[in-house]
Amino acid sequence: MIDLHMHTTYSDGTESCETVLKKCQEKNLNYISITDHNTSLAYEELERIDIPNLYKGKIIPGIELNTKVLGIPIEILGYGINYKKMNILAPKIYLPPKERNLIEFKRLYDKCVNYGIVLSKNCSDNYDPNTFASGFFHKEIVKHEENKKLLTPESWDSSKIFYRQYMSDPNMPLYVEMDDLVPDFITASNLVRKAGGLVFIPHIFEYRDNAERILNYILDNYKIDGIECYYTTFTQEQHERVLNICKEKNLFISGGSDFHGTIKPDVDIGVGYGNLRIPDEILNSWINNVTLF
Repeated sequence: MIDLHMHTTYSDGTESCETVLKKCQEKNLNYISITDHNTSLAYEELERIDIPNLYKGKIIPGIELNTKVLGIPIEILGYGINYKKMNILAPKIYLPPKERNLIEFKRLYDKCVNYGIVLSKNCSDNYDPNTFASGFFHKEIVKHEENKKLLTPESWDSSKIFYRQYMSDPNMPLYVEMDDLVPDFITASNLVRKAGGLVFIPHIFEYRDNAERILNYILDNYKIDGIECYYTTFTQEQHERVLNICKEKNLFISGGSDFHGTIKPDVDIGVGYGNLRIPDEILNSWINNVTLF
């Protein structure tokens, strides 16, 4: 089995590189990729780690980059990148996480006030810019029962759905405009290619009502190398749909758990919610196109 989508403390994961490698070995994963958001610094740490003592499999250098399509925030995955080159190029395009989080917090605060959401009086004083604004505001919003009528039940129950359904949809009142902070698709995908990598679309159905629109727009307008077809929240129908697209369009296939550690406690490396079994064979068509760590 393999897992080509996971995060460490170098972005929004809670586990160190060493812990991630140990977990990968426990799951007997043959290929992995650490795909932190907008940085590949984890791989520079891996240079200093005795990897064979922790993990016996092979590592594909990777990254997950924020971008946007149709005004909607999405992500792309880059595989087989030159991580040293990426760590020079990415900071020229992406703000440091703390700086971006603070800007997003201020914009979302104003949106919440205008939408009539009740917030604690000391809300602004309690925000830690090392954390995502979406998670902070979701916790703040659900403290106040009177806000329940302003959100869908699923967004009330999940900060992830709150982010996708309200903050990322241009048609929603809490949409946070980030065009000045997040590069467009061509810029982000060119960054992967400048670093020698392949461009994949991850977890497309996480974009919910906008998923099909985003996917079709990407397929019609941009060059990509593959799609993440194995993902722990996909239904069997969704899984088969993207597999068929890859077959029809001769695109590569990837898959991953999107492991984050304790902030997604039900998602484990290699198996996701327990339903993932990503076969090594999906790499046969493209493993020779990338450089391993």
